Amino acid sequence: MIKKTLLFIFLWLLLVVLVARFVPNWFVKSSYDDLITPAAQQVLNQQQAIRIEVFATPDSVAAGLVNNFLDPLKKHLPDLTIEYLDTFNNPQLVQSYGITRQGEMVVHQQSQKFHLSTLSYEAFFNGLKQISQEAGADNEQWLVFLKDLGGKSFNANDMTGLSAWLNDLNQANYRTVVLSFNNQLQLPDNVKLIVLASPQNAWLDEDIQWLQQQINQGISILWLADPGSATQQPALSLLFDVMRTDAYHQGHVIVKNFNQHPINQAFDRPLDLIEVMPYLTSDEVLWHNEQGETLASTRQVGQSRLMVVGDSDFLSDAHLGSGGNLEMSFRMVDWLLLRDDRIDLPTVGVKGSQFFLNRTEILVFASLTLLIIPLIFMVISIYRWRKNKR
Repeated sequence: MIKKTLLFIFLWLLLVVLVARFVPNWFVKSSYDDLITPAAQQVLNQQQAIRIEVFATPDSVAAGLVNNFLDPLKKHLPDLTIEYLDTFNNPQLVQSYGITRQGEMVVHQQSQKFHLSTLSYEAFFNGLKQISQEAGADNEQWLVFLKDLGGKSFNANDMTGLSAWLNDLNQANYRTVVLSFNNQLQLPDNVKLIVLASPQNAWLDEDIQWLQQQINQGISILWLADPGSATQQPALSLLFDVMRTDAYHQGHVIVKNFNQHPINQAFDRPLDLIEVMPYLTSDEVLWHNEQGETLASTRQVGQSRLMVVGDSDFLSDAHLGSGGNLEMSFRMVDWLLLRDDRIDLPTVGVKGSQFFLNRTEILVFASLTLLIIPLIFMVISIYRWRKNKR
């Protein structure tokens, strides 16, 4: 009896391994063309002479993934040229473009270009749209990150800092600059967004007056707050209508269910937040936890938009590539820049290999694997044992 049970378990595990190794990820989805919005189709129809540099050898796994990604686009882009480049043979281009891994792409249209670091149709279409608009535009929207506030670092060697996010924003053709803060700082007219990266130093009344002046001038503000820093910012909390609660999340919080908000439209990837701060607010809720507590919120003030996120670590170098963190950050920035015509698309094609479970799903999965399945085997074993004994 014991031998039969062990043989059954072995065959079951072998079947699981074989399925995971050889069976493709099947899922129900619409066709590619059904998922593309009219706005995205219009962007495709306007393109001419697109050249894409793919940093991977033609026979590599990364090149295969990129080819599958680009294949549905080829019939819509008759003047598309794809060039595969070996990163080892092109070190100057790799350094110039900031290539960090196999499969990254640089998309060229005439003299304009953008860097595509993820296989995302949403990022691809918005990148094409942006460089098409900038080809004939003479005004630029700048993002200012304020430093010397005791907050997040912008150094490349700090995994808790925001240097990777800054780099990805620049590669996606956002204009960014890091400036030291003082309440006499004069910003040019083309600055449209100020990012407060978890400032630790308390904001004084004259600092708040400076910030309020920027808001009155039509500049949007993003406050990336943290549980530790928010307690030291009563003036900022009052300005952004943030009231901390006693709740506090240790470790990761996975957000999969999103409120009705333009930023969240058609977004179907999980957010991986780290030690996020729930809070009370009368503003519009952007994200919430399973208990319904606010994790991020937004507000419109004239021509300015304000956003508070109770976490800054999800955009750090260590966690930016987790889940849909990077893609969501682009949506946040576009909303704050009043780019309401951005193209929002669900994930098309096989999703990434990352696997995220929220707290409830972890409990159900653990109960199933640690209690229910072993209990079933135990009941079967007892039944067979009693049957053989008789």
